Amino acid sequence: MKRIFLAILMSAAVAYNASAQKPEKAFEDIVTAVKAKDRQPAVDENLNKARATLEKVLAKDSNNAMANLGMSIILSYDAYSQKDYFRGWRYFKKADAAVSTFTPDDKKVLDGYFMAQKLERRGKPIDKNMEIERKLVEEKLIKYVREENNLKYAEKFLSEFPDSKYYNNVVHIRNYIEFRTAENAGTVEAFNYFLGKYPDAAQAKIAAEERNALAYKLTQEANTFAAYKNFVDNYPDAIQYEEAKKKLGILAFDEAAQKHTLDAIEQFMEQYPNSPKMPEAKLLKRQLLFDWAKSVNSLEAYNKFVSQYPEGEMFIDIFNLKSAALGQSIAADLPMENYKVIRGFDNNQARDYGGAIATYSDGSLMVIANTPSLNDDMDDVWMIKLDAEGKMIKNDILGNDFDDRVNTVFVDKAGALYGAGLTNAIRDNVPGQSWFFKMNPQGKNVCNAKFDGNEVLSMVVYEDGRSLLGGYLQAADTVEPTPLITKLNAQGRKLWTRTYAPGRKVTSLASDGSVCSIAFNGNWVMQIDELGYIKWDAMADDSCQLSSAALSNGKTVYTGTKQGQGYTVTFDANGKKLSEATFELPGEGRFTQSCAMPDGSVVSGGTFGNAMILVKIDASGNVAFAKTFDGSKQVAFNGLAASAADNSVWVSATYADSDIVVFKLGL
Repeated sequence: MKRIFLAILMSAAVAYNASAQKPEKAFEDIVTAVKAKDRQPAVDENLNKARATLEKVLAKDSNNAMANLGMSIILSYDAYSQKDYFRGWRYFKKADAAVSTFTPDDKKVLDGYFMAQKLERRGKPIDKNMEIERKLVEEKLIKYVREENNLKYAEKFLSEFPDSKYYNNVVHIRNYIEFRTAENAGTVEAFNYFLGKYPDAAQAKIAAEERNALAYKLTQEANTFAAYKNFVDNYPDAIQYEEAKKKLGILAFDEAAQKHTLDAIEQFMEQYPNSPKMPEAKLLKRQLLFDWAKSVNSLEAYNKFVSQYPEGEMFIDIFNLKSAALGQSIAADLPMENYKVIRGFDNNQARDYGGAIATYSDGSLMVIANTPSLNDDMDDVWMIKLDAEGKMIKNDILGNDFDDRVNTVFVDKAGALYGAGLTNAIRDNVPGQSWFFKMNPQGKNVCNAKFDGNEVLSMVVYEDGRSLLGGYLQAADTVEPTPLITKLNAQGRKLWTRTYAPGRKVTSLASDGSVCSIAFNGNWVMQIDELGYIKWDAMADDSCQLSSAALSNGKTVYTGTKQGQGYTVTFDANGKKLSEATFELPGEGRFTQSCAMPDGSVVSGGTFGNAMILVKIDASGNVAFAKTFDGSKQVAFNGLAASAADNSVWVSATYADSDIVVFKLGL
């Protein structure tokens, strides 16, 4: 009997333990807690009992659907003091995965819970109620994560539930938390950490803007070149970039200016071309280049300055420094003479040649040369005005279409400038046309005209402003030129034209205001009246080539060559020969210009071989001297003009077929 009782007792205990470990009892406690609403401690008491039951079930079967669902409900219950939404969601996911294992009895139990939670859930299919439960549990979790605003919870959610439909939402929450952390830190480093870790965050743009603003504020406070350089290098997309770059350009200029070297300022200009300090930089560079060129004192240095600054007040200074240096360089290659002034002129290292020279009443002078135009296909006229010491006052380029060349120039007492030569030529192809221009003392154009004839070689200007042009005319179908003289009124309009026996050119004119003596570069010479009619003429020996004429005290002095020697002959006002003389020449060539000096003498110049020669014929017709100017390079005579103040002569020549040299020679 005793044994039967013990067996019954053990069977009852087993039955009790089995029933105690079934989830149904736990759900009864859960329903009781739900009905208690938010009343404490009833909620905690019942849910703790249910939880203890379910934990025992799960200890034996971790995949039990009812136990997992019950734990999910307990841990997700808002009024439960030990709620854990993360664990609640994990339990639900396990329950949801095992939903097919729910028995009809389980469903009856669950239906009681669903109805207690919300009446309309009664009788719904289990899958529908599970769907509702899923939404409740997951939304509680996401609400918790959102409201807690805790980075640890956000990262935990993203780590544990990467497949959640709320994943991106939590990403946004996490990013927002991190952004606010960076904002609260208020440092560039904090913003950079955020942007580096979350470059695609919705807050990235505003974070970058706030970071940039903060970085720029710190840069402004530092106000150093290094600070602005760092900002420009590291924040190219900042709205403050241009302002910072502008300020950087200012500070960079200050640094370069402080160094005060050409290299520093050139580096600044290259690196900061848009700096507001660029105008100052250009001025400083010009000054530094100017100082450098002066210190080096070489043609190369001066050429570098002129090539970069072809205009402006410093151009005049550097031009004169260069002309002095070039003049001294050329003088060193010429024979020692009484050079009172010597200057060299080079138009941007171009091939400058020819031209003429004339003096103003105040002792200044005009040097005219021929220089290539900008495109180097044609020649233009280079006009250089110098003071009495040979320093440049101003220079200009004058030219029409095609080639332009000036052979003769004159300045009247009022300061008006007259020039003549040829225009409309095409180099080595089409011959030119006689050209004459006149400018008033202010440099304004009075006349710029073309006339019959191929070229003007010589010119005289009368006190009333009328001009006489001497040259030649050569038709395309003729071999020999025809000498041509044209007289113009003060406005440059043609008054008359005279031609003479063909086969010659009018190479030189000399006038005293009433008559004009003419040389044709042959043995025939003449003097005409103011209407162009021959007053007298004379024939020299057939071997004579008289190419230059000057009138002095009523006498005409012709200079040329005779049988390989220099030759000069003087005639009186009636054409009577008064004297003649010969002198040695350095080679073949001809004299192209003569001028009367204040002491009654005449100076003539010409080019012979690779040398220039100047000859002085005194008032008696004797040769006072014949000076040869030769060096290692060719020296070609261009023109001369008397200096009335000291009985000196200004001479223009072409040196080495490229530079113009002007010197004042004491006689």
